[in-house]
Amino acid sequence: MRVFAALMTCALAACTTAVSVPDNATIYEVPSPGYGVPPTTGTASSFGNPPLTPGDAGAASSYGGASTAGVSPSVNHTGTRIGDDRLNLAEFSLEQQKIDAALAEQKLAEARSQLVVIQPSGVPSEIEGPNIALFAQQSSNALGESIYPRSRGLRISSACRRYNSQDDAQRAFLAAGGPSSDSLGLDPDGDGFACSWDPAPYRALR
Repeated sequence: MRVFAALMTCALAACTTAVSVPDNATIYEVPSPGYGVPPTTGTASSFGNPPLTPGDAGAASSYGGASTAGVSPSVNHTGTRIGDDRLNLAEFSLEQQKIDAALAEQKLAEARSQLVVIQPSGVPSEIEGPNIALFAQQSSNALGESIYPRSRGLRISSACRRYNSQDDAQRAFLAAGGPSSDSLGLDPDGDGFACSWDPAPYRALR
């Protein structure tokens, strides 16, 4: 046994002297997989990190050493996640509605500024006196066709100058007893129409 032990000692000494290590050599310690990672429940992933489950918005996620702990993805009002490469239609629609409402309010203000308010005026009073339109429709003879006896000549009397219009003269004529009599001298030809008043426009109203 002592001989065998001596032989083994000589062999180890020979191996040690055969290996030379430089004085300036740097030794690196290679960490084992999962070194420094706190223990977690569940099965570890192939990258040495615990798997994430759906809904872990606030949990730390790591891929290739990049950690996104504490960063939650954007969500819309329905709770759906929104990626960076997607358009948030809900927010776009709300912003567009705000823009449309502002434009509508501006147009309404402009329209109100251009509004012209007209104050109501008094209603014209009813014309007093005989209804010359009804008289025209009830008569059938033409202008200048004599059907009533007159004692004066056929020329128009100067009394017509007292009235502003032929309508006023006809009203005064009917109020004074016309057409059967002509006390004012407004119907010398006896057609029943004072101062050449024409009943045609009123007859057309039928």
